[in-house]
Amino acid sequence: MIRLFNNENNNSIQPENDSTLTPPSQTDITNPSDYSSIPSSSNLQFPELTDVVPSVRTVQVLKRLAYSLHSELTALSTYLYQDWLLNPKCPDFASEIDKIAIVEMEHLDQLSNAIVAFGGRADMSVNGAYWSARAVNQTSTLPLLLQQNIVGEKNAIADYKLAITQVENESLKTLFEKIISDEEQHIIIFNNMIEYYKSNNKC
Repeated sequence: MIRLFNNENNNSIQPENDSTLTPPSQTDITNPSDYSSIPSSSNLQFPELTDVVPSVRTVQVLKRLAYSLHSELTALSTYLYQDWLLNPKCPDFASEIDKIAIVEMEHLDQLSNAIVAFGGRADMSVNGAYWSARAVNQTSTLPLLLQQNIVGEKNAIADYKLAITQVENESLKTLFEKIISDEEQHIIIFNNMIEYYKSNNKC
């Protein structure tokens, strides 16, 4: 999942730095030249939902995670956009982001199935407001778009940690923990991609 940033109208891929963004922790840098070997999903397995009791509150929590402006649906759509944007000039970066998008799609699928299980409708809306493609972050510069992805993933982790405190179902909490672990993997990948870009001045 990724949080929303201001969109840009420039669709060219240009180098750009943003000193206001926090630099990566050294613990997140493994081998920048081999970023594609880092798994895009953690070793944790998706849990089977158990002891499910319909709950309006639980559905509200799930729908915010799945369909809000800062949601898995937005993350999936943003990463697909980045895949298509980067593919002509940076096919390796595009391929890596595509792998992350597939994981976000699985997150969205898991959340949507949980919404139905807890008595809701997987209708891509939150409190009557339907998701819009305007939520997609259309930043088109490197390494800025990767830096923004990291900020978005960190905010997503915070959202899931909050959600754990807002639901009672233990299997659902385990699902959120699994998703958090995947988002942590994505942060590591994006940090290594940034370091590769900076070291080689190419993607």
